[in-house]
Amino acid sequence: MKNVKEFILDYLQREYTIPDDIDILSLNYIESGYIDSLAMIQFIATLEDEFNITFTDDDLVNPDIKVVGKLIKLVESKLNK
Repeated sequence: MKNVKEFILDYLQREYTIPDDIDILSLNYIESGYIDSLAMIQFIATLEDEFNITFTDDDLVNPDIKVVGKLIKLVESKLNK
């Protein structure tokens, strides 16, 4: 299994063209227009399947889930529980 950071970065870069000059870890991929709300649901479901984790309602309304670096930390913390 890929590590969390690799998986998330690969997913985003496969689905969307993100310029090299953007700091990907601080990128808010929702506000920047890379993922809309429907794609977000699909992305979260993909993460849940890939890593066998579950996002709570609190996770889904937390603004951190929209920032790449914070999302990576959230997934990693779920894996370490």
